[in-house]
Amino acid sequence: MLFDIPHILYMVISAIITACILVAAAFLIKTKKRKESFLRFWALATVFIHYSSIYSDYYIGKVKNPELGLSMFIPAYACNVCMWLLLIVAFSNRKNKFISLVSHFVALGGIVCGIVGILLNENYGAFAASNPGMHPMQDFEVVKGLLSHSTMLLGCIYLLVSDFVKVRVKTTPLGVTVGLSILFVDGLIVNGLNTVFGMPDVNSMYLHAVPFEKMPWLNTLTIGIVGVTAAFVISVLAEQFTLPKHRRWYSKIKAPEIESEQMEETVND
Repeated sequence: MLFDIPHILYMVISAIITACILVAAAFLIKTKKRKESFLRFWALATVFIHYSSIYSDYYIGKVKNPELGLSMFIPAYACNVCMWLLLIVAFSNRKNKFISLVSHFVALGGIVCGIVGILLNENYGAFAASNPGMHPMQDFEVVKGLLSHSTMLLGCIYLLVSDFVKVRVKTTPLGVTVGLSILFVDGLIVNGLNTVFGMPDVNSMYLHAVPFEKMPWLNTLTIGIVGVTAAFVISVLAEQFTLPKHRRWYSKIKAPEIESEQMEETVND
């Protein structure tokens, strides 16, 4: 079950290793080219680990017809979308306005998905419930799911700490809005394909049903509102600690008012 000793040990060990890698990277990786390569490595590692179960089943397990989940073909869940967006961002020109906005979403959304995917891993809980004689850590599918979330989390954190993404009020909430819109469109497509081809409903992006029955108010809309609001608050705090007063978001609101008052004084004189 979730939060048993092996699960807690994994979370602790994963957090320590992630912190050590990021600290080491801060000291050892200085040039932009090497930073790009480091980011791309973790983006590729996440995708490779995600698809490693195919190799494990077919080549190692000798399963001729391995059962492949929907997420192996299309990104049905937020974590899958963030995984692919991280790869796109890592190999794209982030000076492009759209890619830049997506980068802001990946940096924050990917961190949230990574943490949630490790803490509340659905495969971990489902395996424990359906296989009482085995521990989830004995199943490759469960382990690779945890590992892929860990590598994605590391890559998304690196987007922030390496200054590839600078959290700002002007861009970050907008970027999160763009990212959430991508998730919404993806959910419509996935759920639509499931309906057309008669496949089981995976409730992609929680468009068909709320994630928790006891909290009906926590739906796609409220999750989106919370996400954008959180992005704004995080951006405000980031500017508060990293920028001088004259460069913070509210100074740009006050500036036109000051200029207007100065013009009025000039006219009156």
